[in-house]
Amino acid sequence: MVRISPRHVDSSPARFRTEPIAVRSSPRPCRERVVRAKYLASLLLILVINGCAPIWEDESGWDPEQRVELYTRLGLEYMAQNRLASALEAMNDALAVAPDDSTANHAMALLKMRLGETSDAKTHFDQALVSDPGNVGARNDYGSYLCEQGKWTGGAKQFETARDDPFNTEPYVSQYGLGVCLIGAGEFRAAQEQFRAALVAEPKSTPVLYQSARASFKLEEYFSARAFLERMFGAGGVTADSLLLAVRTERKLGADDLAKEYAARLRSAYPGSEQVEQLNVLMSRGDDG
Repeated sequence: MVRISPRHVDSSPARFRTEPIAVRSSPRPCRERVVRAKYLASLLLILVINGCAPIWEDESGWDPEQRVELYTRLGLEYMAQNRLASALEAMNDALAVAPDDSTANHAMALLKMRLGETSDAKTHFDQALVSDPGNVGARNDYGSYLCEQGKWTGGAKQFETARDDPFNTEPYVSQYGLGVCLIGAGEFRAAQEQFRAALVAEPKSTPVLYQSARASFKLEEYFSARAFLERMFGAGGVTADSLLLAVRTERKLGADDLAKEYAARLRSAYPGSEQVEQLNVLMSRGDDG
């Protein structure tokens, strides 16, 4: 079974794409799985290099499951290379073999999101979860999709279901996603609780630390926001958004010199960015933002 990697999907701080998606292992004997995986990986490389030539058609003994896996992997590799037309072709091939396959539908949903075809993305998310309600990765991504559409209740429900799944080996991913969704819904205290739970498992996760700082800032707990940002910077997670939040936080705390230091870092590291434009507006107003 394909394991959808974080490099195939959006890695922005607003969405927790830093961890792989767990998929149940195949019941095939271990040695057979290893040999098959190595063969598929080698064939996948050949396919990518040769522009997706249908080499498998010349191979004997390929079953539908193997074909679906191969084409789904190939589509995800093309997504990672931003070759979206090729990715769409490969994923259509996968779904032509097995229209109800959960992982292939999950991958197609992610591609449709990249293409801006949100209605189609929803259709494929729904099919992925009908085919396998235990596809935690698809449920997390569906939750993100719904929250991005402003459907906070539906998105939170997906994250809660994923978080509480006894087979979910990475519940902190769901906790993080739920927290981001709750921030969008204006439920900052509840969001903070989810982030704190996620940090128990992943104390150095910079996306979680950033969102924790956001929640604290919204709750006017500025010393807490400062602490989360300092932890984030200490872990090497400096971003334009985090520097802008640091400026706002330090101004709220009356630490104007430190705020100016963060502002200088933002302008130096991200010239011409949207965050620098926001910074200029903030500084020109003379208030605390």
